Amino acid sequence: MEKFIIIFLVSTLINELLLRTKLLPSFTGDLHQKFSSIKSVPLTGGVILLIFYTYFFFNNNELIYFCFFGIFILGILSDLKKIISANKRFLFQTIICFSLAMIGELEITNTRIDILDKIISNEIFNILFVTFCILIVINGSNFIDGLNTLSLGYYFLIICSLHFLKFDLAFDSVNLIYIFLTLLILNLFNKLYLGDNGSYLIGFLFSYLLIKLHATNNLISPYFIILLLWYPAMEILFSIIRKKLKNKSPMLPDNEHLHQLVFEKLNKKINKKLFSNIITALILNFYNLNIFIIGSKFYNHHGFLITLITINIFIYLISYIILKRI
Repeated sequence: MEKFIIIFLVSTLINELLLRTKLLPSFTGDLHQKFSSIKSVPLTGGVILLIFYTYFFFNNNELIYFCFFGIFILGILSDLKKIISANKRFLFQTIICFSLAMIGELEITNTRIDILDKIISNEIFNILFVTFCILIVINGSNFIDGLNTLSLGYYFLIICSLHFLKFDLAFDSVNLIYIFLTLLILNLFNKLYLGDNGSYLIGFLFSYLLIKLHATNNLISPYFIILLLWYPAMEILFSIIRKKLKNKSPMLPDNEHLHQLVFEKLNKKINKKLFSNIITALILNFYNLNIFIIGSKFYNHHGFLITLITINIFIYLISYIILKRI
């Protein structure tokens, strides 16, 4: 608890300092941000996360740290509107993710899909597949970062699930819990947003963490990893499909993500923006909490996990269709 208090106080100080000095942008009123607040809120989530990542988890592997720092800088440049083109951001993301897959010794060798396992047994194809998976998580994390506590709450639940299962992680789970709880509290009270710098870094961090976890623990089903990341993955993949069906670029932002639809329906009835924001995040994260609790009891049961993932996808699609029609 003492460590948590220190992390919280240091984070609050850093956040206030960055807000007052205006070294980083604050709330800009972008399409994906308008669901959160109308006041000036600094986009400092990634800065705080990177500082504590450096302090707690840096293990003298400069090349891996360079990749983490690179994805953070890319997010900063995006927040500062220095890289406006989504295609350029995606290109830089791909380069950084490809670099991490190579120098981070990340491998996905067992998907339980024979054809895919045969393809990724080739080193080059394996690197490309790992790169693809990291890109999905990074951009999915960015897509679900549209409401206070939604993205941070989701990843907080993941790290808590892994902690209670007592898995041997690449990073100390207690420190991660303290860091994410701090960010969650500050985000809840509109003291900070993640920004692209934060959402990119979180997606990058958890991709690395979970791929490493699966590679070093044969008891964990690959479908448990997919279950933990199902929501951001579903959000990005479904978004690409629905935009393509409308002949729109998948790179362009919109306000038709699931959490935005839930928020709009709630806000029409409640007419209190911040309250609707918090309730929407609570509903979605409470659902995922229950999914994680169930999935954690069967983390090595492939068939059950596939069924659970399928149910999630079905519920997501049905909910989306209903929300679009009412």
